[in-house]
Amino acid sequence: MVTGAEAAGPYINFRINRTVLTRSVLQAVHATGSKYGWTNEGAGKRVIVEFSSPNIAKPFHAGHLRSTIIGNFIYKLHKAHGWDAISMNYLGDWGKQYGLLALGFERFGSEEELVADPIKHLFDVYVKVSAAASEEAERIKAMDAEAAAAAGPTIQDQARAYFKSMEDGDESALALWQRFRTLSIEKYKQIYARLGVHFDVYSGESQVGEGMSRAIQMLTDTGLLIEDKGAKLVDLTEHKLDKALVQKSDGTTLYLTRDIGAAIERYEKYNFDKIIYVVSSQQDHHLKQLFKTVELLGLPYADRFEHINYGLVNGMSTRRGTVVFLDDMLHESKEKMHDVMRANEAKYNDVVDPEHIADVLGMSAIVIQDMAARRIKNYTFDWGRILNFEGDTGPYLQYAHARLCSLERKAHVKVNPDADVSLLTEEVTCDIINQISLYPDILAASIKSLEPCTVVQYILKLSHSISSAWETIKVRGEADDVAEARLLMYWSARTVIGNALTLLGLEPVEAM
Repeated sequence: MVTGAEAAGPYINFRINRTVLTRSVLQAVHATGSKYGWTNEGAGKRVIVEFSSPNIAKPFHAGHLRSTIIGNFIYKLHKAHGWDAISMNYLGDWGKQYGLLALGFERFGSEEELVADPIKHLFDVYVKVSAAASEEAERIKAMDAEAAAAAGPTIQDQARAYFKSMEDGDESALALWQRFRTLSIEKYKQIYARLGVHFDVYSGESQVGEGMSRAIQMLTDTGLLIEDKGAKLVDLTEHKLDKALVQKSDGTTLYLTRDIGAAIERYEKYNFDKIIYVVSSQQDHHLKQLFKTVELLGLPYADRFEHINYGLVNGMSTRRGTVVFLDDMLHESKEKMHDVMRANEAKYNDVVDPEHIADVLGMSAIVIQDMAARRIKNYTFDWGRILNFEGDTGPYLQYAHARLCSLERKAHVKVNPDADVSLLTEEVTCDIINQISLYPDILAASIKSLEPCTVVQYILKLSHSISSAWETIKVRGEADDVAEARLLMYWSARTVIGNALTLLGLEPVEAM
């Protein structure tokens, strides 16, 4: 492939045989197909990727989308590099809010609405009982001490007592909580299926067993635990991480306690080489406390923890109100894209299953906008920009892929891996082949940075190059040998774009 080299000051310039390079790249894509660029660098190693992790008593909102799609990308990326990857959804399914939710369901709950849409109904119940608790607190604040004492247990007091009964194993309290959890998970699975996301494990704070008590005991044995008015804390002030509360004075546990217990149990069950928490930058402090505590406990796997954070999304709204449920957001993106498609009646009539295509395009619009920049950056959600079929958008990438599929269907020759690629001499074809050759390097860079934007920017650039070739590098109407060479190049480009879209969690569209 290298035909010569010469010094140029402090540099060495290499000359390559363009035909050999082109043949090598295009045949590699043809031979490996959907696994082009994959490696075995993670062979024999196991990674847990924990992502999405909604709270059952709170809305499954648009903010969860970032953790879900970034985590799914990281999970798929590790599999592409040979890791034994486990996708885990660690549900927020334990805590005092479930006591509050149970009280709220007694007052405001509807069995019919619960079955129809558990996530939405439980959120509505939670909002109502929280409002009732706040109103009660204001009334009590206005009372004198004697009247306040005579008022009896507040809603918050009852919620704490209910959660304590859950932790103590009360069967009736646990049965209601389990029903809320089971119905919510079934609804989550529908949303995840729509997003093309699969979880190997549905875990949750409630699933942490004796790991919590072992964590408390280990903290005590190592002298890390201190008591303050009956509560138990870990003093991390010398590490500039404040004091971390691990157990309240009434004996109930907190996030940190359960996260430490979960870490211990996960290592014992899965023997992971790495565990990645895909959680927003708002939780940076909490994750630092968790990792430092695990380190201070002297656990031999303390260096295997990694937090992948991301910024916030601003400017989201839907026609249905200020609380943006992810289901509503996906529905609205589909409808907006469907409206765009209907505007071109001739093309729309040729689309098979336009509802599904509109759904895929809508999700592509949302996902590509989210992943176009570095994940730590906050960004403003913009319906007008993301639904455009031109520019650096999801619909544009899907259109590029579908157009290449159409070219292949209409070609008068078949894809031939032995085509005479010496005929691909134009500057634009050389540019496209160079970019195709870079895809394995893009995957190698991405596994180090875990930045989806690396892949997004790469396929945008490749799609732009292909677009610039359409008018001059034709297949139809050309001699068979020229057509075969060009078709192989376009097929390889389509394969790479499709692979990259799949890696990003999107279904590549073949016609639209």
